[in-house]
Amino acid sequence: MGIAPAKAGLDSTIATAAKAVDTAKDIGLTVSFKKVRILEANAEGFDWGRGEVYVIAALLDGSGRGVQYQTRSFEGIHDGDFLPLGEGGLLVGAIEKPRWFIDLHMVIAESDQDIRNIGKAIESARKQSGLDKVAKAVGAIAKFDPTAISRVVGAADLFLALLQAILSSNGDDHIATVHDFYLKHQGFGAGRHPKAANKLTRFQDADVAYQIDVVEI
Repeated sequence: MGIAPAKAGLDSTIATAAKAVDTAKDIGLTVSFKKVRILEANAEGFDWGRGEVYVIAALLDGSGRGVQYQTRSFEGIHDGDFLPLGEGGLLVGAIEKPRWFIDLHMVIAESDQDIRNIGKAIESARKQSGLDKVAKAVGAIAKFDPTAISRVVGAADLFLALLQAILSSNGDDHIATVHDFYLKHQGFGAGRHPKAANKLTRFQDADVAYQIDVVEI
């Protein structure tokens, strides 16, 4: 049985990225969300475009450098609308010399609260989850340790759960959560996800496409 063209193309992309990771002196990667379509939100007034959709993106790797955060808000979004990300998409983060793995989260929610309050929620969830301490401990390990990686991924999941709880208590409506994880030998997941340009992946009440680019620096 032959390999489907789309899968063959994705396998080729990952193999090329993995080779680049192994042969390049130094590499960097960027993660960007290309398309986000809001399917449904339950906030009062949302269908009239009076609500505000915001995105919180977090990206970390095994370097121990901590978690990168990106927060962006969009006004006047109706059910079924694409977020106006622009041709380049929404940059989640850029990591120089990534180590072992990357772990990415994106929370999409609807709120009328001040964006500064969202920043406070992030800080509170980060402290309660102990994510920074776990990430730092992983960064100090000299040899690849799957158990340590599991701990940092678990801390990231706890951070996300705490963040959602805090935001919900403030009256926000959760729309979707995107979570993915890639190891170095997977080429850090380089490529578009999903691969086909006209396809999106469903995450709760949003359809999403994102891209990871690995480059030599």
